Amino acid sequence: MTFIRTMGIGAVAAFALAAMLVASPGRAQPQEGAEVSSAPASDSAAVPGAMASPAAKKTLRQEVKKLIAKITPDRIKRDIEFKKASALFPDFCKHWGQDLHDREVNNLSNLQFVLKEGFETATYTGYGKIAECESHQSKDGYSIGKISYEEFVYYIVGKSEDEARHAAPKTVSDTHTTEIFRWDNGKWFY
Repeated sequence: MTFIRTMGIGAVAAFALAAMLVASPGRAQPQEGAEVSSAPASDSAAVPGAMASPAAKKTLRQEVKKLIAKITPDRIKRDIEFKKASALFPDFCKHWGQDLHDREVNNLSNLQFVLKEGFETATYTGYGKIAECESHQSKDGYSIGKISYEEFVYYIVGKSEDEARHAAPKTVSDTHTTEIFRWDNGKWFY
């Protein structure tokens, strides 16, 4: 059984390597109507890439490794998960936006007033609309979500608590917030 699995991976690697070699620029056939230069081999400026550098081989090796990684069973599973996760992320963003609104309402209902120079004052945290809602796939294929919004600290003041509650809030600070989420067990986590 191990022999078959090893042969299967070896065959996939051989296939990927063959595909990369056939597609490499050095083995490409000139297209119809394209001019072919007959410059001497010693003129390296006339023939770019005539001498294959170790960096070129390393790049080819990296491309083969990347191609093999994309066709492994784990990567295929993560690609399928990403399709589902990215389709569900906009709804998750809407839910997150509602949670932020609810948190702001809760902050307003639980104000802690302080008497300063004869005036009732309080601060609370509020949130702007969601400015960015994106899902991405990491280099290894994991699903990642990103939500960005503004977070504000407001200051209110009045002669009484009731007057302060109805006063126009003044922005004390504004923080751009970006939150990162992960997809796990069929749902977005935070």
